[in-house]
Amino acid sequence: MSVGEWTAVGGLVIAVLTAIYSSMRFMVKSIMRELSPNGGNSLKDQVSRIEARLDQLMIEIALKK
Repeated sequence: MSVGEWTAVGGLVIAVLTAIYSSMRFMVKSIMRELSPNGGNSLKDQVSRIEARLDQLMIEIALKK
C-alpha cells in the first residue's frame, strides 16, 4: 500500500472513532439530563414527587388507626 492509501485508512479510522465518541457523549448527556433534578421535568423529579405523596399517604393511613 502506498502512503496515500495508509493516510486514507488512518483518516477513516479517526473519523469512525470520532463519530462513536460523539454519539456516546450525546447518549450519556441525555441520560444524565433525565437522572438529574431540573425543576420538575426530569425522571428524578417525578420519582421524588411520587415518593413525597406516598409518604404523606402512609402518614394519613397511620393516623387513622
